[in-house]
Amino acid sequence: MKTLKTMICAALLVAGLCGCEKMIPVIDLADNLEGSWQKEYPEGVQDAELVIWDFSTINKESQDPFILTIYVSDVFSGDSEFKYIYRPHQNGYPGIGSSTPELYLFELDHDFMQENSKAAYTPAARYYVKECSKDKLVLQREEVNVDGPNLVEGNVTFRRMGLYTK
Repeated sequence: MKTLKTMICAALLVAGLCGCEKMIPVIDLADNLEGSWQKEYPEGVQDAELVIWDFSTINKESQDPFILTIYVSDVFSGDSEFKYIYRPHQNGYPGIGSSTPELYLFELDHDFMQENSKAAYTPAARYYVKECSKDKLVLQREEVNVDGPNLVEGNVTFRRMGLYTK
């Protein structure tokens, strides 16, 4: 009887672990991030602005620097545009526990060669990427290091604009 209970517990443990593996999404920034994304507002929220984040690369061969252009068109305050250098960062290994990718946004004139190494690698904003598929991008802002007005959003969901060609 004890052997039967042990076997049943082992089978349930294996089944539980197999089920957990499928719950951790693999987020592929390399294939899905580049392009234009339009901000989605929660259902029932009246919005008077259009927000577009456009992720692009200037030099396709080296993939550096990556440029994020944020466009905001607001009925009341007009149009604004700001550019950031973005750097994707993967913590851990994809599919294993704490492997949530991050996006670091640096101001366009950021000096990565500063003598103060902490300042050289401190982003203007840092986001966890909760989802990045062919048509949906979900970001959770973790940190902002910008004084004064900026176009860096808090937690935000986007839908891809235009046709997806990859």
